[in-house]
Amino acid sequence: MPEKILGIDIGSSSIKVVQVSRGFRVSQMTGYASARLPTDADPQQVAAALVGLISEHNLESERYLVALSTNETFLRRLSFPFSAERKIAQVIGFEMEPGLPLPLDAVQVDFVKTEPRPEGTHGVVAAAFPKGVLDPLLSALQEVGIQPEVVDLDGSGLFFISDLLKQNLPDKFAILDVGHRKTNLLYQNRGKDTYLRSLTIGCGQMSRNVAEVLGISVEEAVERLFSTPLDEEASSAEQVSVRTAVTNQVELLAREIELSLMAAELQDRDLWPELFLLSGGGSLIKSLPEALEKAFGIQVRCLVDMDNLGLLDQFGDHIADVPVFSVAAGLAFKGISRRRGFNFQAEEIRGQSPLVKWRHQVSYGLVACALVAFAWLGSTGIDIYAKNKRLARINQSIEEVFRRTLPEFKGSVRPEQYASVVKNKIAELNQSVALFGAEAKQHSSAELLRVISQAIPKDLDVTISLLTVDNERVRLSGRADGFNTVDGVKNRLVALENFDQVTITGAKAATDGQGVQFGLELLRQQLTGEGS
Repeated sequence: MPEKILGIDIGSSSIKVVQVSRGFRVSQMTGYASARLPTDADPQQVAAALVGLISEHNLESERYLVALSTNETFLRRLSFPFSAERKIAQVIGFEMEPGLPLPLDAVQVDFVKTEPRPEGTHGVVAAAFPKGVLDPLLSALQEVGIQPEVVDLDGSGLFFISDLLKQNLPDKFAILDVGHRKTNLLYQNRGKDTYLRSLTIGCGQMSRNVAEVLGISVEEAVERLFSTPLDEEASSAEQVSVRTAVTNQVELLAREIELSLMAAELQDRDLWPELFLLSGGGSLIKSLPEALEKAFGIQVRCLVDMDNLGLLDQFGDHIADVPVFSVAAGLAFKGISRRRGFNFQAEEIRGQSPLVKWRHQVSYGLVACALVAFAWLGSTGIDIYAKNKRLARINQSIEEVFRRTLPEFKGSVRPEQYASVVKNKIAELNQSVALFGAEAKQHSSAELLRVISQAIPKDLDVTISLLTVDNERVRLSGRADGFNTVDGVKNRLVALENFDQVTITGAKAATDGQGVQFGLELLRQQLTGEGS
């Protein structure tokens, strides 16, 4: 019996689902549907709308893959001197933490590997999704009997669409998924997911601009937006107004995309996409590809106009719906391909998915057969081999615990030395406590924050949003009204006697265009040779 997989795209104004049935030899799309969501729908309303949609269109499935909005996510591009996913997973949270506006335990972190880099490092796109948004939704879905196997991003889901079209795409291309409230930008280079970002411009903003210019309702403006060509000579004052309102938004979108590509270290025009592929409901705006092509000077095509769409051709007479359902379809195809993307499920929940359960059952069966075979053979050599393997696993587990307990310890150490290293660390900590009995107050986090706050004049427009303190340094991040203010803050902190060194770790224009987001690292004054 074919396995049924349902891709679910939960957007800001609607839910789209696509079902794919996976057989032994062939897979096919067996259904799709969409439903509107109430404005600012809560998780219970989303879950109720989804289960109603599945029931109405008979789309019950064995596996569910969900896409959430990319603009809810904190994204960073990182580099590591190693490529093993296990090692990256161990440190990715600590690399993300300094740039997060939330505590690390308040987000679910995941990553996808990108391309190897010339200097020997390996690129990673890391993402942190707020648990305050994720957990209520997963709980609401679980209450109605839907346990997602994967929780991905709507932007990431489109890379699975590119797998279907890879024969028709150049080495370097970008997908623009134009939605109601946002546009997702995805850049892929030689089959590697290289850059992902969500831009706050969508067809909803274009509709509101048209409504304001023409003095009509937003619903009427949507009709004008999708029916007025942008590349033809205007025959009426209304057409001129619509073209002007939309063109202004297109130029703004083009500028945001250009800045995003520069932020992705693609300043060299040769590294730019050779093709922009339009997806999403906004891609159906008449002549939008031509308007963007004029703005970029790069070929722009709509997804629905591509040849050889593979499984997407199964939309048949409703092929015009492909851009609207592209994210949901991408997730469903991800369930077939097993290609890695993001998954913001907690580890204990991931282990409950039907696929993982099936694999566990098979694993348990194989282990049971192996145990019977070993018992039957009963040779001393096999017994010794098994014990050695077990000892190796135990040693590996001990080492992992040791490294998590003392992440700052970088040297090699033999298993029999673990206890002495930990005892020495405890002794150092006890010594530090004894040393700072009288002086602890002036090195507490609250006192450090007070010292830092007093050093910054009230006439500087600075907001500190995050402060982390350890034995050696203080890290803080915040927002200022300009780069000169950041330099001013650094200079005043340098003048303090509390810190040996002050370094700006990052300063960039805020994503909302208001001020500068910055980070500072302050080396704490050493009271003893072993730090404070």
